[in-house]
Amino acid sequence: CMCTPNLAIDLIITSSSGNNGDIPDYIWLVRRKDTDQLATMGGFVDVNETVEHAVMRELQEETSISLQVPPKLIGVYSDPRRDNRRRTVSAVFAVHLTGDVEPHAGDDVKEVVKIPIQDIEHHTYFSDHRTILLDYRRHLWGEAYQTSTEGDFAADIFRSTCSSSG
Repeated sequence: CMCTPNLAIDLIITSSSGNNGDIPDYIWLVRRKDTDQLATMGGFVDVNETVEHAVMRELQEETSISLQVPPKLIGVYSDPRRDNRRRTVSAVFAVHLTGDVEPHAGDDVKEVVKIPIQDIEHHTYFSDHRTILLDYRRHLWGEAYQTSTEGDFAADIFRSTCSSSG
């Protein structure tokens, strides 16, 4: 039905090099099969499923990782223009991988890619995932929230972020 938004989840997966303790140095992304663009791991929430369970299910399906700690809510991205396929609202979460855990591509994705967190701007992303990642990095680095989303599909993407999402 195109009359109400679809609910989705996106998950920002981070890891550290070990030099900075638990401070994220890297972001793990998936390369989509349909567009060949990078994206946060994610998918649609099933009927009778919580967003938290959807995070765990999608993480297992797309990267073969079983989540051991609860994900942290980062924000809600609900701009009507965010997905050309259908009207979609996404609850965005983050999880930090510790130790030598590395995601591996499942059947749903072309590949899993690890990029330095400082290189977010140097890649092409699906939907508003560039904005999602930049919002998250600004929070991690203690930078001010930016209303402009210049460089994404629109310079004025509407979203709500959590101030305690570290």
